Amino acid sequence: MSDSFRGKKKRAAFSGNHQRSWLWGHHAVCETLAGGRWPVLQIYATRSAFERSRELLTEAESSGISIEIASSERLEELARTQEHQGLLARLGPYPYLSWDDFEAMLTRRLATDQRSDQNEEASNDKYSEPPLIVICDRIQDNHNFGAILRSCDGTNVLGVIVGTSHQSAMTPHVIRSSSGAANHVPVVETEDLVACALRVRKLGFQILAADSSGTQSLWRTELRPMTALILGSEAMGVAPELLAVCDQRVTIPMAGTVTSLNVAVAAGVLLYEIRRQQAS
Repeated sequence: MSDSFRGKKKRAAFSGNHQRSWLWGHHAVCETLAGGRWPVLQIYATRSAFERSRELLTEAESSGISIEIASSERLEELARTQEHQGLLARLGPYPYLSWDDFEAMLTRRLATDQRSDQNEEASNDKYSEPPLIVICDRIQDNHNFGAILRSCDGTNVLGVIVGTSHQSAMTPHVIRSSSGAANHVPVVETEDLVACALRVRKLGFQILAADSSGTQSLWRTELRPMTALILGSEAMGVAPELLAVCDQRVTIPMAGTVTSLNVAVAAGVLLYEIRRQQAS
């Protein structure tokens, strides 16, 4: 792989950090338990919250997760917020997918699509839309990253590829911002986004970059093929190294005086326009 994104300090895992390992809120904790992707190490619950989700929490306890009944004040002390809704979970590090595992998953999916194309009867039971991937280039805000993941879940994105530096980590704040979608969209971590983009292209995907300074209008762009969408840093946009490997650089037309959208809003517009064209 190329060295384009190497030589930068990798972020530390958050699970040992008291403030960053707690996830609170009934929906967020239950969605994470039900999703089964993110490891839950310990749960604190008020008696009323435990009774509200008794079946799920009992199942979690039987799988080895420690559950402690505690007062609302104790949960507030641990989470440092009054918004815990009676449920608090301590999470382990997020289990990022490796590029190799994700590439193998993509290869299987593409093989399935090819067999479906050759068998009209089987195709009715298979995927109805072309594969879609998102590559995040240094998205640093937790809320933006979570909102992007929420749009990715809503548009059935196969996976989100992120770098190891200058990128928001997968934290409980991202879960909350994504409304639980972070539990369902696979996130792939790599030291080299450029190399991954090139490998994705080799698999047959077109590489599309969201570029507010571009001249290619989103509305005039062919988006029906398999697509990998690159979303750039809030401050600097897509890195030149990634722009250089893109097939197209598209911009969302702006009718007002502001020249660009927030990256999370732009992600939603772009992803849904891709799916709209693919469905037409």
